[in-house]
Amino acid sequence: MVQVDLRLVKACVMGGGEITELLRSYKLKDVREIPAGLGLVELKQLLKGTDVVIGGYGYVEQREVARAASELGVPFITYPVITTILPDGISFDEIEFPDSRTQPQTTSHLLDSIARSLQLVEMLRLFSGVGELLFAPKALVLYPDAGSQDLRLKSVELRLKDNKGDGDGGDDDVA
Repeated sequence: MVQVDLRLVKACVMGGGEITELLRSYKLKDVREIPAGLGLVELKQLLKGTDVVIGGYGYVEQREVARAASELGVPFITYPVITTILPDGISFDEIEFPDSRTQPQTTSHLLDSIARSLQLVEMLRLFSGVGELLFAPKALVLYPDAGSQDLRLKSVELRLKDNKGDGDGGDDDVA
């Protein structure tokens, strides 16, 4: 993979907040926030010329942004389950993301900050060529450990909608 000068990278981010400031601290050429509620046409106008899109909000909100990014040939990094969707790879709609009713929500500030940091690391891997990227269906899931205050990071293989596997290809827990 070819290294890219981050000062040439343009990023769009859903949800804004700390991730926007983190991205700006890397001196990217441009960092734009994606407001909620835009339609496909407006999203494509906003994302035109972007090099990477960082997801946010929930899966429903990310679906349309991921579609626009894919149509424009732009990688999309999902949230809160971290995986990179390439325009010529597995699409957002082909992935069976964990049901938000059974998955812990990243509503705590700590979980949100770590998930956003993992998205940043994934973006840096994408443009530096250093490290193994999480191309869908490979993913990282961050969750609180039941009965303790520890956080767990688990490497998984997400289920694809036409492939009803067990959805858990890895057991790489990190405390």
